[in-house]
Amino acid sequence: MKLVAETCAIGGSYILISASLIAFNKYLMNAERFPHPKAMTAMHMLMTTVMSLLLYTVAPNLYPTMGKARENLASLLKYIVPLGMLFALALYCSNRAYLYSSVAFLQFCKEGNVALIFAMSCVLGLQAFSWTKVAILTIVVAGCSLCAHGEINFVWMGFMLQITSQFAECSKNLIGEVLMTGAGMKLDVLTFVMFQAPCSLVPLVISVVLSWESAVWTDFLAHWPMIILNALNAFALNLIIATALKRLSAVAFVIIGIVKDSVIVATSSLVFGDHISTQQQIGFAVIMTGIALWGNLKIREQAEKDKLRETEPLTKEPARV
Repeated sequence: MKLVAETCAIGGSYILISASLIAFNKYLMNAERFPHPKAMTAMHMLMTTVMSLLLYTVAPNLYPTMGKARENLASLLKYIVPLGMLFALALYCSNRAYLYSSVAFLQFCKEGNVALIFAMSCVLGLQAFSWTKVAILTIVVAGCSLCAHGEINFVWMGFMLQITSQFAECSKNLIGEVLMTGAGMKLDVLTFVMFQAPCSLVPLVISVVLSWESAVWTDFLAHWPMIILNALNAFALNLIIATALKRLSAVAFVIIGIVKDSVIVATSSLVFGDHISTQQQIGFAVIMTGIALWGNLKIREQAEKDKLRETEPLTKEPARV
């Protein structure tokens, strides 16, 4: 009973914070408030950097691999810097896309990430090609295509920004998997975020300075309480994701992810009045079916790996003298 309550609490918080941040970003990016994606993304990274430092000062036990990171700082920076730049690009393009497209449409596009990561992983040799996986991902891609064709207010700029964001995010995830694991530096999530945030902040600040407009400061002064709250929301999402990855099972995380996506699409329609066509509703149902099948496949693969890991010591013959 306690485990169920904990899962519901963490899952509910994750869904609420994630959906609220996306809605908050869309709200702030309105032309009458703070339509400056570079500056807003920089604020997110600045707040994440500051809050990570404060959290480390108050509770260093939440950063168990910080000692290892400090010992290998020079080597770590070679990996973290490109990851930080990719993360900055992904966030900037994602935030800027809100200026052109609806939250629902962008969320439909994001569901294609699982197919992008698989394709890129196969090219890099990180995953073995499987026709079963291709069949499942074809369902996801078909659903995404239905949603794209069903978009009434389709804007190419918003679509291209979102695709660029997704490629940057998937590249960041894959490079992180290759380099962090290969280098033997399996950092915990909070330590990773603490190093990544400043590396994302630097290029964003440079970009903001080079393209500075007086309207950025004027709009910030007019809406700074909401901008700060928005940045705190972004940091809270990082914390809840770290908690969810640590405390929840793979099955629970997949189910919660599906619920989260549904809530985001529903929020887009109810709060912002984004029209969702019948074709998009069908496409979204197809996507969720594909994601559920993919999650089930990955869970079974992980269960098989865990089973092999548990039985491996039993199959080894004792050493002979």
